[in-house]
Amino acid sequence: MSETPSTAAWSRFLDHLRQAGEVVNGPLGAINERERAEGHRHLLRLTSIAAEMLLEKGDTDHPEFTRWMTAHRKMLGDNPHTIYDVALIDPATSYVIRGTMGEPTYLGVCAYGTANGGARRIVGNLDDRDLSIGNDGAFEVWVAPEDSPHVPDGAATLTLEPDATDVLVRQYFHDPHVQAEAVYTIAAVPDPGPSGPLGEDELARRLDAVGAYVRDIVEVEATLSALMATATPGLLRHGEDYTDMEGDAASPPIDPTVVAKAMPSPSIQYSGSWVDDLGDDEQVVVSGTIPACRYFSIQLLNRWMESGNWADFRVFVTDRDLAVDADGRFRVVIAHRDPGDGTGIDTNGWTSFSIAVRALGADDPMEIDFTREPHGSGA
Repeated sequence: MSETPSTAAWSRFLDHLRQAGEVVNGPLGAINERERAEGHRHLLRLTSIAAEMLLEKGDTDHPEFTRWMTAHRKMLGDNPHTIYDVALIDPATSYVIRGTMGEPTYLGVCAYGTANGGARRIVGNLDDRDLSIGNDGAFEVWVAPEDSPHVPDGAATLTLEPDATDVLVRQYFHDPHVQAEAVYTIAAVPDPGPSGPLGEDELARRLDAVGAYVRDIVEVEATLSALMATATPGLLRHGEDYTDMEGDAASPPIDPTVVAKAMPSPSIQYSGSWVDDLGDDEQVVVSGTIPACRYFSIQLLNRWMESGNWADFRVFVTDRDLAVDADGRFRVVIAHRDPGDGTGIDTNGWTSFSIAVRALGADDPMEIDFTREPHGSGA
């Protein structure tokens, strides 16, 4: 039997997965058994996200949101207790997002563009302060090309540009068990009518996109982790002289161009450091001041930019968890053993990892210090 479009696409899909596996096992990949196991599991998680987003929900005339992250599906530096919902869009089409606000600490809607080579950029961003929210919590956001005849006068609008490919809704929570999440849908305007059956050619196009996405994302994640591991200042390698590190380990906010492919938000400042080969007798201390902001967090990420097991371990803290001293400074200890003073973040057994710091809606730059010292040092 001659090869059909879908059978050829299936073969290409398997090739993409093999290439993704080569990243996990290559020079930028795993350095120990646990990282290899987590890397291969990560490829399955990426495949799950991509299959839902690009194949099942890949029709831009009938867009639907894909929830990227859960406790068991993570990528691109996910923040625990944050919702990321993504929908594919066509830059020539008008869309409306309608929803009910709920009680998130923050809600933001960000449109992204993609160049032919895969480079990402922010097309536009709105947050809940830009929205007109009714007494019942109802809101609308229009995502449409300039001069669209469908957008009502005065509506909150993200104006699309020719390279726009997707829109992402973020919700941050301090306590997701108490705060109700916003709910929303996205629809093309005018209504294009019902979708047709999925043919072989379209299936082949979407399957190519799924495979390429898995390969490209894991490559981006491994590359960003490698950049973190070699960047200075903020490099915390095993064997550094502890006293020499004092004062030299301050890490400025990460250049947003470095993390562009991880689809950051312009509302968030990012800082961080890489920790290499942390021993049982060591700890890393993150200290500084919390800038005036809507949300602040410190968390750990593995080599594949996945958050730790926050369902079972304390692998992140927010501004509401942090105690500050008389000078307004906080101190967080990252170690394999709980320091017992309420300042600890569990390493989840990782010996090499990155520390990610976020400040959402901050006007002033973060000033964060990272120091590596013997376990139990300091106060």
